[in-house]
Amino acid sequence: MISLGLLFLSACKGSASPEAKLLELAPKFQKAMCSKSIECTKDEFAKIPPAYRNMIPSFMQSEENCVAFFKEKFDEAQKKRAIEKKEVTEEMVSTFETCISALEKTSCELYKGSKGKVSIPGCENMEKYSN
Repeated sequence: MISLGLLFLSACKGSASPEAKLLELAPKFQKAMCSKSIECTKDEFAKIPPAYRNMIPSFMQSEENCVAFFKEKFDEAQKKRAIEKKEVTEEMVSTFETCISALEKTSCELYKGSKGKVSIPGCENMEKYSN
C-alpha cells in the first residue's frame, strides 16, 4: 500500500503542469527564435547604410536585445493570462515545442528576399498565442 502511494506521488511530481512546461520552454524558444533571426538577417542588415541602421528595431540588432524583447513579451502574455484567468494548455505547449524544433531545423533560405513577415513551417500556430 505504501509503495503504491509513493508511486502515485512520484508520478504526480514527474508530470509538470502545462504552465511549468511553458516556463521551461520559453527560454529555449527565445534563444532559438533570436539566434536564427539574427544569424539569417545579419548579411541583409550589413547592406543597410550606416545612416539608416538606426531604423532597424533594437531587438533585431543583437541576440541579447532580441531575447530580452521576447522575454518581455512572454512576461506580458503571462500576466495577461493571469488577469484573464486563462490557463496554459497542452496544445499551447505542443505548439511551442513544434516551433522550437522547426526553428532549429530551418535554414536561412526562408529569410532571403523576404519583405516583412517570415513564415516558418511548424510555427504557423504561434499567432494564436501572441495576443
